[in-house]
Amino acid sequence: MSETFKLEAATRDVVGKKVGRYRRAGQIPAVVYGPGFEPINIFVNEPELRQTLLKAGGTHLIELGLGGETVPTLVRDVQRDSIRGGLMHVDFYRVSMDRLLRAEIPVHLVGVSPAVMRKEAIAIHPTSTIHIECLPGDLPAHIDVDISGLLAVGAQILVGDLELPENIRVITALDDLVVKLDYAEAMMTAEEELEVAASAEVEVITARKPEEEDAEG
Repeated sequence: MSETFKLEAATRDVVGKKVGRYRRAGQIPAVVYGPGFEPINIFVNEPELRQTLLKAGGTHLIELGLGGETVPTLVRDVQRDSIRGGLMHVDFYRVSMDRLLRAEIPVHLVGVSPAVMRKEAIAIHPTSTIHIECLPGDLPAHIDVDISGLLAVGAQILVGDLELPENIRVITALDDLVVKLDYAEAMMTAEEELEVAASAEVEVITARKPEEEDAEG
């Protein structure tokens, strides 16, 4: 079970453009929703929210203190200002501790492959997250994959090879590739192709108008 974080919140009746002045005062509008649960509009203190989001991400439970009640939740969506990066709105998904949920969990490579250490190969890691199903209390923060047993080019680990607790069911296809050892030249070719493709793209960012920011609630 991953660590649980606590965050105080307050219900709000303010919606629409009126939330703008509260946001500027450091109160971020948010909503709490979930199956069989009437959505509640809330305000959360920005500094506390920012710190909690940095630590909890989307895989740690956040217990919202709300009117004397503790509400277990997961962060489902975070809206930020596209120019300044400030917090605009957060969606909290209320979970039932006895009800299965599905989540996307990061996959972390640990250990060192002898072939990589000898510079005979490189580790290609195409699957950085997997989808799982479990009870909220069993939700892991991440999945560690030990690559120290990959000894030569061609050695690989598939999703189906992952050693997970019995109380976690994998939704991702079992034949998806998590990590594979390949020749260094193969990675260099792939990176060159990506650079060429990226140079052909032009990114366009449209700034939000102040009235559009204030309209969110």
